[in-house]
Amino acid sequence: MLQSLILKHRHLLTRSGNIRLRYVAAFCLLCTAFLIWGLSNNDTHPSQAVAMVSQEDTAEQILSEPIETTKSAINSLIPSFSDDPEQPGRGIGPYLKRVGLRPYTDTPVTWTSLITVKSGDTLGQLIEQTGLKGDVYFNAMKAIKQHLDPRDIKPGHTITVTYKRTGDQNALEDISYHLDSLRKIVLIRDSSGTINATLSERPVEIKTHATRTRIENSLFADLGKNGVPDGIISKMLKAYSWTVDFQRDIWGGEEVELLYETKETEDGSYVRSNRLLFANLILRDKQMPIYLFEKKDGTENYYEPNGESIRRALLRTPVDGARLSSGFGPRKHPVLGYNKMHKGLDFAAPRGTPIYAAGDGVIERANRFGAYGNYVRIRHNDQYKTAYAHMKGFGKGIRSGVRVKQGQVIGYVGTTGRSTGPHLHYEVLVNGQQVNPQSVDLPIGDKLKGTEMANFKNVLESIRTQYAALTKHLPKLAYASASANDGDNMPIHLRALIQKPN
Repeated sequence: MLQSLILKHRHLLTRSGNIRLRYVAAFCLLCTAFLIWGLSNNDTHPSQAVAMVSQEDTAEQILSEPIETTKSAINSLIPSFSDDPEQPGRGIGPYLKRVGLRPYTDTPVTWTSLITVKSGDTLGQLIEQTGLKGDVYFNAMKAIKQHLDPRDIKPGHTITVTYKRTGDQNALEDISYHLDSLRKIVLIRDSSGTINATLSERPVEIKTHATRTRIENSLFADLGKNGVPDGIISKMLKAYSWTVDFQRDIWGGEEVELLYETKETEDGSYVRSNRLLFANLILRDKQMPIYLFEKKDGTENYYEPNGESIRRALLRTPVDGARLSSGFGPRKHPVLGYNKMHKGLDFAAPRGTPIYAAGDGVIERANRFGAYGNYVRIRHNDQYKTAYAHMKGFGKGIRSGVRVKQGQVIGYVGTTGRSTGPHLHYEVLVNGQQVNPQSVDLPIGDKLKGTEMANFKNVLESIRTQYAALTKHLPKLAYASASANDGDNMPIHLRALIQKPN
């Protein structure tokens, strides 16, 4: 019964913290009634009169004392009120805390606010959002610029602002600008009021991991399920890009073996991928192992067990994520309408997709060229040339006579010239004649010899030992577990798949 009579603080007080007039009037009427009743009753005991006077005094105190005293007086009159902030809607304490009329507690309280950098934000705007003003603002700007170029702020960066309240005073404790998952710039005000900035970096260690995976859906999906970071998968795709067409050679059922490194914090949290040490891509009956090796001049590359570089002189596919829309050979021309020899490959891709130089070389031509539209031709050596047509535009600095590197952007997919849609027409010329880029035997980029070959063999054995130790608990896969010499020990159905016809 008593619980149902409990008053909520919003019913008792106004937003400004004053007691609502209706309760004051009701209380005064009640006191007057008690006083009249007491005076008219001859049997009133003196102590009762004293009690009534005390109540009247309390009412006056409620109207005149500060809000803390008011709270105590009301709580003494209505014992069922609660000051417990964990009970919302009970007592006036939570109300006072919310409207900020008086500090609810003198215990220091700390909380944080997160600011995310958006496109177009400037460093000055971000520091202003923390609440700093005047000289303190300029001191903070000067301090943070010691570690951060204002031009280097990027969308997605975050700023954590820590505030601390003691009594009724709110003060900014510190500001942390997070550059990445490891580094942050911390701004702290010392006892003299000066703001200092320090660059804090979490220590990391390199850890080695290994995996065996069968590809059922896609490389990224199936390798990702086994904990392989996207950065390592990208390194593998790039390493094999000279010999494997991932758009058409991956059918499902392929197997992948990897040995790679990651950078992790002391608590084991993944930070980023590091090096891919070893990969073995098994395309049906063919194993393609590659090993990372650093030469004496400091350059790193992937090599096959015989010491030949996996990197070829020319890329087979000079545009990422493209679809082969037309192959090499005779076809009915989509514009002219009659049969005509198609002397290249067409890769359909969205307009503006970057086109890469297939190999190192010198640009012979970069201009408008008849039905080819915007056209680039690169001379790689005395024997090989590549050509790129129908481009939307040319890459920065691309013109005749300029030397380019393999993988450099030379233009963008378009539909200039005699074209029905955005695509890249790609040609490989051997001794001046167009050949099929898919079947041409591309030259090897590098082969290890002498001392470097001996050093490579040592690295190869070390990598194999590491991989064996890290994968001894993993189930062996059909092809990955089979070497070229153990075919007799394989299941009959697998042996039939690997055997080549006579």
